[in-house]
Amino acid sequence: MDQTAKAQKKLAGNALSGMIATIIYMVSRLLLTPFILHYISLAEFGLWSLCFIILSYAGMGGFGVNSTYIRYAARYLAEGREKDISKLLSTGIAYMLSFSILFCTGLYLIMPFILERFHIDKTQQELATTIFLGTAAVFGLELTLGGLRFIINGMHEFAREKIVTTAAGLAEIVAMIAFLYFGAGIKGLLYAFAFKLVLETASCWTIARSLLPSLRISWKLVSREHFRLFLGFGGKVQVLGILGIFLTVLDRMFITAISGLAAGGMFEIGRKFPSSAGGISTSAFGPFLSTAAHLEGNWTGNRTNPVSERITTYLHIALTAAALAIVPIVFLPQVQHWLPISTIPLAVVVSVAAIFLFFLLHQKIRNDNQLDSKELKELYLNGIRFTNMISSTLFFFLIAIAHPLIDAWVGKDYAAAADVMIFLSIAYPIQLGTGPVTMIFRGINRNGRELEYMLIQLILMVIWIPSATMEWGLTGAAASIALSSIVSTSYFYWRSNATFLIRFREFIPHTIFPVFVPVVPALLVFAVTCLFPVSGRVPLILEVLLCGCGYVLLALALFWAMVLDTEEKKKALELLPFAKQRNPLC
Repeated sequence: MDQTAKAQKKLAGNALSGMIATIIYMVSRLLLTPFILHYISLAEFGLWSLCFIILSYAGMGGFGVNSTYIRYAARYLAEGREKDISKLLSTGIAYMLSFSILFCTGLYLIMPFILERFHIDKTQQELATTIFLGTAAVFGLELTLGGLRFIINGMHEFAREKIVTTAAGLAEIVAMIAFLYFGAGIKGLLYAFAFKLVLETASCWTIARSLLPSLRISWKLVSREHFRLFLGFGGKVQVLGILGIFLTVLDRMFITAISGLAAGGMFEIGRKFPSSAGGISTSAFGPFLSTAAHLEGNWTGNRTNPVSERITTYLHIALTAAALAIVPIVFLPQVQHWLPISTIPLAVVVSVAAIFLFFLLHQKIRNDNQLDSKELKELYLNGIRFTNMISSTLFFFLIAIAHPLIDAWVGKDYAAAADVMIFLSIAYPIQLGTGPVTMIFRGINRNGRELEYMLIQLILMVIWIPSATMEWGLTGAAASIALSSIVSTSYFYWRSNATFLIRFREFIPHTIFPVFVPVVPALLVFAVTCLFPVSGRVPLILEVLLCGCGYVLLALALFWAMVLDTEEKKKALELLPFAKQRNPLC
């Protein structure tokens, strides 16, 4: 089997392994927290959490680097340039080692400020310094040596990498329990973290060498060419990653600023389950980057796209989005007080401007180059299709069970959080449908498409969230997030379909119609919770679990009977360990 066929064959298994690993991680960490709190104080637990809040800023430095490893390892493998993978890895390690040393040095220099700013008691300052710098050192090494994981991913072995990281994570938990039991305290968490790093790095090195025996790390292999890849391609992905993080906190910033801390807390409760469900779907996206990079495809047309033209396009898109966003808010009473002219004429003028700008944008996109690749087109359509199937299954259940689930989790005084959860469970799966598309465009080095999508979402959220929050409170904020997701995602699909020469009558039946299959079991769950209400935390938890099991079984049966074709059923059965040796009738 050639490398291209291997990459495509492994895609589904790699995506599934990512989701399974994420579920195991979430459940294990959830169960571990009470045990940790039994052995260390709440203040020490807060100190440990604060460490990783600070380290998350260092982790942002790895966004572009990780994608660079995956994309170019896949390209070099496809082109038979295995020796260049060693250069890529060596240069990446040198790059991230420099970054980690700078971060740790900076953290050491500002340590007095951190201790004072976060009001850490003098009796705990020595311990806090040890924990902060120790975790920073281990985390820096993890960033530096983590390139091995992403080289493995670039060689389309996500499943093997996830087995290693999941096993190392479980070993870390065992080490935590042992260190805590024998009295190591909060330092035991640091020792377990370091143990996981050693185990993970050694295992990844062994796997990488088994896949590519010529792989080696040497300062002699560090090259300017590969530094430029990390700074160029990696830098673009870095900007997108930071913008993505900003978008995830933007809603809470507006809500807290407008409605206060209590409203921000209520919103956070409402987003917890949708955010966790989104993490499961997101974990399946990684393999699309390496597969797209391997396939790459050919562009038709000879239109050049210089930087100046790209900037003009981004500004054009931003103006169009702003005009569209202004149209509905001019009708809000609180906004009308600030308008210089009456509502109707302003709405008409802005609507005409939005339509005209979109018409010009449509003409520009029609003249863009298209991507001529049957394999990438199938990857694009199937990626959206199966992501939508997974996401709709998760989120329709959350919509149907929202109020009983919130009642079971935090009590009956948080009904507003359940309403927030319903709207976010509409918004998040719509956003998640773009996940495979963004990974495909990263894989073929067309990151500008993702930036266009994020610009639209940013502008709509900046205008709609504060307006809706002032008018309708938390429910309005959540609804505006859902609406901005619908608009920005619709644009992204339209833009991407033009790239792949896909008509909407081909796109919608294949990718959008399957979304509505879980509506039937979701309505049944909603009916059960309404017709047979229960009270008390334990009965509510049992109701949620029983409804969840029935919902999943019925949704899977409907997908099997109504959506999956013969080839898809065959691939689905191949993913089951007990069915691999069978030759099922589908």
